[in-house]
Parts: sequence; structure tokens; C-alpha cells
Amino acid sequence: MSELDMTAVYGMHDALRREVIQLSRLTVRLGQDPRRDLRWRRFKQSLRRHFAAEDQALWPPLRRSLAHRPDRLTLLEALEAEHAALEELIDAIDELHADTEAGLGGLGDLTDSLVTGLTGHLKHEEDTALPLIGQTLTARQWARFTRLHTRPTGLDRWSTTP
Repeated sequence: MSELDMTAVYGMHDALRREVIQLSRLTVRLGQDPRRDLRWRRFKQSLRRHFAAEDQALWPPLRRSLAHRPDRLTLLEALEAEHAALEELIDAIDELHADTEAGLGGLGDLTDSLVTGLTGHLKHEEDTALPLIGQTLTARQWARFTRLHTRPTGLDRWSTTP
């Protein structure tokens, strides 16, 4: 098995960490209305692209390779459950953003939960899934994931720097 270059994944994880912390800080600034912030839309799109690439190109070949290792399959189930929990938080934040009549009370708690959940999930992936992926996937399987993971999106031309 050849060694897989995971630079892009670690780079994405670092960017997601930076962005979610920055978004959390924006929610506590007086006068900042995150409903008008392109950063939120870009962050969601990047996170969902990351999750979708994993769902399409990582988990299926891992499941096939690890079918005889139920202990390892529970790791994939745990990571998928973390994805679902994070999606629920994003949906709750979106609902709050969509309700222009509602105040922004509770937004801080939701974004704090998102920071905690996402940073924990990314560490979980780095500590357990990425080593397993490096031992299990072929270079071709990894290349497919990398293509899906790094494909451009409509918001990529927008800067997230204030």
C-alpha cells in the first residue's frame, strides 16, 4: 500500500476550525447580524462538501474493506452520527437566520455547540479515521476522494477575509 498524501484533508480541517471559531466570534459582536454574512454560507457549503466527499468516496470503500472487522465499522457509524448531529446544528442555526422576526438569542449557544461538535469531530477523524484510511484505501480510491473534496464551488471566488 502506498502512502497517501493527506495534506488537503488536514488543510480543510484547519480551515473549517478557523472559520467556525471566527463565525462564533461574529455572533457575540454587538451590531453584527450573521444573517447577512457570506461567511456562514461559504462555511456551510465547505463543510457539506467535505461531508459529501467522505460519504461518497471514503466510507463505501472502507466499509467493503472492513466488512470482516465490526469493531472498525463502529468507527464509521460514529463518524456518520457526528455528521448528522452537526447537520442538525447547522439546520437550527439556519432556522434562526431565516426568521427575521426572531431575535438572535440562542445563536451564541448554537454556534458554541457547533464549535465544540465540529472541532471534536475533526479531531476524531484525524486520530482514528485518517490512520485507518491510510492503511486501507488505495491511491486510486484516495484520488477520487481528493477530486470530490477539492472541486470548486460557486462561492469559492468569494473571500472570507473581512
